[in-house]
Amino acid sequence: MAGLAVHDALDAIPPAFPLQQVQERVHAEWGLRGQWHAINSERDQTWHLTGDAGSDYVVKLSHRMEQPATVDFQIGALDHIARIDPQLAVPRMVPTLAGARRTTITADDGTVHILRTLTYLDGRIAQDAFADCTDPAALRRATGAFVARLSLALRGYFHPHAASNRHDWDLSRVTALAPALPRIADPTLRAQCAQVLAEADSRIYPALTRTRHQVVHQDAHMGNLLVDPAQPANIVGVIDFGDMLYGALLADLVTAADCFPDESADPLVILAEVTQGFDTVYPLEEAEIDLVFDMCCLRLVNTVLVANARRDPADETPDAHLGGGRKHGAMLAKLLAVGRDTATHALRRACGFAVAARVPDPAAARTGLIAQRDAAFGKLWHFYETPLHLTRGQGPWLIGADGTHYLDAYNNVPQVGHCHPAVVRAIARQAAALNANTRYLADSPGSYAQALLAKAPAGFDVCSFVNSGSEANDVAAQIARFATGRTGAVVMQGAYHGITAATVELSPLTKAPPAHIACLPPPDLYRGVAPDPAESWAKAVAALAQAGHQPAFLMVDTALTSNGVPGQPEGYMQGLARAAHASGALVIADEVQAGLGRLGSFWGFATQGLDQVDVITLGKPVGNGHPLGVVLTRRDLWQAFYADCEVFSTFGGNSVSCAAGQAVLDVIEREDLIARTNQVGDLLRTELRALARRFPLIGDVRGRGMLTGLEFVTDQAARTAAPHQARQLVERMRENGVLVGTSGEYRATFKLRPSLTWTETEVAFFIDALRKSLNAL
Repeated sequence: MAGLAVHDALDAIPPAFPLQQVQERVHAEWGLRGQWHAINSERDQTWHLTGDAGSDYVVKLSHRMEQPATVDFQIGALDHIARIDPQLAVPRMVPTLAGARRTTITADDGTVHILRTLTYLDGRIAQDAFADCTDPAALRRATGAFVARLSLALRGYFHPHAASNRHDWDLSRVTALAPALPRIADPTLRAQCAQVLAEADSRIYPALTRTRHQVVHQDAHMGNLLVDPAQPANIVGVIDFGDMLYGALLADLVTAADCFPDESADPLVILAEVTQGFDTVYPLEEAEIDLVFDMCCLRLVNTVLVANARRDPADETPDAHLGGGRKHGAMLAKLLAVGRDTATHALRRACGFAVAARVPDPAAARTGLIAQRDAAFGKLWHFYETPLHLTRGQGPWLIGADGTHYLDAYNNVPQVGHCHPAVVRAIARQAAALNANTRYLADSPGSYAQALLAKAPAGFDVCSFVNSGSEANDVAAQIARFATGRTGAVVMQGAYHGITAATVELSPLTKAPPAHIACLPPPDLYRGVAPDPAESWAKAVAALAQAGHQPAFLMVDTALTSNGVPGQPEGYMQGLARAAHASGALVIADEVQAGLGRLGSFWGFATQGLDQVDVITLGKPVGNGHPLGVVLTRRDLWQAFYADCEVFSTFGGNSVSCAAGQAVLDVIEREDLIARTNQVGDLLRTELRALARRFPLIGDVRGRGMLTGLEFVTDQAARTAAPHQARQLVERMRENGVLVGTSGEYRATFKLRPSLTWTETEVAFFIDALRKSLNAL
């Protein structure tokens, strides 16, 4: 059908050469004789030739308008497939006795037609075998997979004629068929086709330009696919390369999905099954999966328009041509009734994509998710009065199910921003290569460990990988207890260090500490509270001694994040470390929240003036949210401990996690994020202090780098905490597009931990949202 225009319907009539003339020419050029059987073809004159030697062939005599370049384009494609995927069942060119790929034959009227011979593929036309298939879903998935393999085989092929082989089935120009709209007798169908054509120009085609393009077969539907007669769900070949052109990859997919048996079919189910099969072989990109529904609608409109353009005006039967106008119109109506959002949601789920950025019915989806979580997890606490359903993350932003964008000022996990492309690529590429038990040798863990240790203080020459910050703190505590032979520990009152059995005991924020855990009073310079570190340590040691324990270690989050990021007296942390060491205890710096540049330098403890650390732990942000925890220490501490305990995590520090960790390090360095952290963090606090002069509810602004404590009070002079108002502000900030959370003893402090990728733009957005929220109170 190449080259046909809607007004040239008569040109679709195939040539009508006498069989004897063709037989004589085939014998002269190819040396073939045998039994000839005509094959129905819309545009070419075609025969099945069973040669005298038993081999089968297809002889094609092209339409008089077929250009030599078009035929050479097809011949080149078949030769390319034979080289790239020799096992793929497509026809092969049979050269003439002289080695030519084609020849010509002249009709009585002087027109010249191209003659060629190809191998014959055994099999049954899929649409004829559909009724005998006991598993139509399997056939549809197999169809998608086979066509994807065909698309892959054509991916690297090009021909000068590829971009000029335009015809009525070219899905990139369906709008050119708009003149056929008046021929559609059904006014509802006509309006639906016009609607899709309008969307093609305004939305679909612009989006399509951002998807992959290549040479596509664009005719691999049930009428051109062959199945095994004994196993109708098994695709064994494809024929008819006449509609090939350079176009969108999606054209092959939606053409394959054009396998609707009758008007009662469910087009979305069929489309999902074919798409799923295609995606397993030729993985779709995000921009493509979101256009599958639109392109399927375009394909249906294409068929309806061609059917009506070619219908004889004298024919009173609407949509009669091709037998598909009416059926395809019914499929179009059903798809449009389902809607783009719902259909895309189903297609994404079928192919394992995250749900669409905009969920069809956000309220119903949220209710369903809450019920699902309650049933599977038990009753859980949610951040907001109305739980927030998120579907996407992008840099400093999170996107809700209704499409609302939220500036994330709370979640410190994505240190370099949500879904940073470099981290995503690193995870995907390593996952596609290897992710095995870490007792095997692999490249990424060792190289990542070296890169991390290169940033560690002098003397730190060993690291151990686990799966989380909780595990890292657990292992660190074990190392300290083994090294000292002691059982006691000292932590900050209100601290949080994890959820394992050992680290829950070290987390007075969530559980009252047992007798072998002593707590230090946190500083609070806003209220003039500046505990003497030596005195605080002595009291903690005395409390442990009374319970029969000695301190094995001091574990501290050097930013005191769970305490509301309070201001600390000069030398406070260093004083605690000296006191701990003087009493024979080790110092563990929990850098899960304070490290990796969060406080304006790579290590948070260094920012706080602490230079006497024995063990460093990392979690959450170290892999930008990918499960990874790290313990860094001195070789003498680790080796003695490991020789006795042989602590090992099967998947701690696996190849994928380490690839994520390395990507985080690379992004921090490449994008100079620590320098940005200081600039943007200082700007944020400056703007907050300016806002505090207008709103007396703001009591204190404190912090360093991209970690800020913003405390609210009801009385500036008395510095009375305002937990109720802080909670209200959390909800108002969400309404104004910003996500925050509270911390500290009074739960009256915003703990702001945005990603290191914030810029002046995000600061301005945050300040504007806070101003609106304060005004609302």
